[in-house]
Amino acid sequence: MAITINSNSSALAVSQLERSQKNLAPSLEKIASERRTSKGSDDAAGMVIADSLTTQARGTGQALRSTNDAVSMAQVADSALGQSTTLVQSIRKKAIQAAASQSTETRQALQKEINTSLAQLDKIAEDTTYNGQQLLSGSFTGKEIQVGANNGETMRLSIPSARTNTLGSPTVGTLSEVTVLSQESAQDASKIADAALAQINAARADIGSTQKQLSTAINNLTTSGSNLLAAASSTADVDMAEETINFTTMKVLTEAKSFALAQTKNLNKQNVLSLLQG
Repeated sequence: MAITINSNSSALAVSQLERSQKNLAPSLEKIASERRTSKGSDDAAGMVIADSLTTQARGTGQALRSTNDAVSMAQVADSALGQSTTLVQSIRKKAIQAAASQSTETRQALQKEINTSLAQLDKIAEDTTYNGQQLLSGSFTGKEIQVGANNGETMRLSIPSARTNTLGSPTVGTLSEVTVLSQESAQDASKIADAALAQINAARADIGSTQKQLSTAINNLTTSGSNLLAAASSTADVDMAEETINFTTMKVLTEAKSFALAQTKNLNKQNVLSLLQG
């Protein structure tokens, strides 16, 4: 016949030990992942908020890259227009020289130099590109730039043509029509050059204004992105110091309960031996 001894203290010790061991696992998982909410059961609402904030932060990062690209593109265009300005100023200077000259040979020589400058202007307009897009050919119009994390947060950027057949005066003519072979045409050429310079200056002013707006957007995006990441971190990330203390405490309690369970088992054995020995 088997002899059994019921012990409420032993059952209680086993139950408490199992509970402590179950509590150790999630605490260790939080420390390993450095996240307070690694799954929905940890904190469903907190996880949703953290994921939403992280998504917004990623969108802000993408917008920041797009805005930085736009700044670089504007700088490329402005630099090229600066070269165009120098060439048009040179054409204007030669036109004035031709208008003041009485020599046909001199005007012919000046016309050759002007033709060279005109060819260079068209080459700049044709070759100035950014990421495969021509910037000064007249095709860069109404381009949308994402400057925010949400739909609709965009800016439109347009850069007018810098070709010689579009720069100049609507009444006197364009740069492509410039000739200084006569004193009268040389005088018209200087007027055309003045009108072309005004057009280029206006384009550069617009680009400069856009760059300022883009710089403001970059500052706002940088601040917003940092704040979103900080908020997501405070929501989802675990407090390592607090969780380490919590884990250590539970580990000590688990070890103590294991010792108590062992002592209970030893006591039960001693009780059985005492009964057998009478």
